[in-house]
Amino acid sequence: MTRSRKVLACATAVAVAVVALIVVWAVRDDSPAGPAAGPSDSTRAASTRNKVERLTQRYELVDLDGPERTEVRRRGDGAVVATLTVGARTVVVAGPQRRFTEPAATSAVVESTSWVRIAPRPWQPRPGLDEDLAGWLLDQIEDDSPPVDVLGAAMQYLAAAPDGRNEDGVRHIGDAGFGYVHTTDERDGADFYDYLEIPWKFPDTGRVKPSKRWDRQLDCSGYVRLVYGYRFGLPMLNAPVNTTVAGLPRTAASMAAYARSVLVAAGRTPSQPPAKLSAVQPGDLVFFALHDDPSLITHSGIYIGKDQHGEMRFVSSRSTVDGPSFGDVRGDGVIDSGYFGQRLRRVIRL
Repeated sequence: MTRSRKVLACATAVAVAVVALIVVWAVRDDSPAGPAAGPSDSTRAASTRNKVERLTQRYELVDLDGPERTEVRRRGDGAVVATLTVGARTVVVAGPQRRFTEPAATSAVVESTSWVRIAPRPWQPRPGLDEDLAGWLLDQIEDDSPPVDVLGAAMQYLAAAPDGRNEDGVRHIGDAGFGYVHTTDERDGADFYDYLEIPWKFPDTGRVKPSKRWDRQLDCSGYVRLVYGYRFGLPMLNAPVNTTVAGLPRTAASMAAYARSVLVAAGRTPSQPPAKLSAVQPGDLVFFALHDDPSLITHSGIYIGKDQHGEMRFVSSRSTVDGPSFGDVRGDGVIDSGYFGQRLRRVIRL
């Protein structure tokens, strides 16, 4: 081969290599965005783990007894920002301060920073905090504009509360009356679906229709079921029960005895009030024996916190004020003294 031909062949080879390199670069640069353009599986996993890491970096989880629970404390100042109880779904979260008042029935004022939330499942501490629950808890703790909680919803049925409709057009909030009759011949009361004026399908008895007799009214357990069940999604049953169930039975007595929950306080005997109430926290359910039999639970309510006098207030649907109230009409609305305090029998945490 002549010198000129060798030079030409070499130049051609170089040109081909350059073209090939340009083509490869162009293909890499212009390839459409696909799975590789988004976060990889390892990146997504790291993002998920970051929820646990953020929680444990910012907060300390401290396990306590009486009842078994975990306090979430902010690192730095040690402030308790949430309390989770082993076996319970209700979680108390520290939030903006608010005032509960009911001038028509009491001069009491409850000022509180406790917000009661319903966790996706009961709290069970174990090595390796659950990722989903960690994310849920972070959302609750760090929400500067928290949505309505259990206590806020409970206040939406007091006297003169304005009506409100949900996205389905159901009037689900507003002033509720008291609907219950208890005689030797008849026992009947207004459940949550009677107040809502809608039919409801229960898992144990099927579909039931509201009674026109109890239009916009609630008995005590119907009120608890409206708040915890209809508003916040805890399961509800309709038929009588005689064993522990993962939901809210129909009556106060069966709720106190058979709703899957954590026992917070009870008397030494079924006919005595609890000796200590120091473990009670906002959102707990309280139960009373208001009739002749001192051991028969006939009334239920929701504990909301201490008032300006340090008295422990609860809200329930009562005949004395014709509906939900935490007032003092014919008996102070507190659980640590007076009429209701003497008749308190049991406190549970859902």
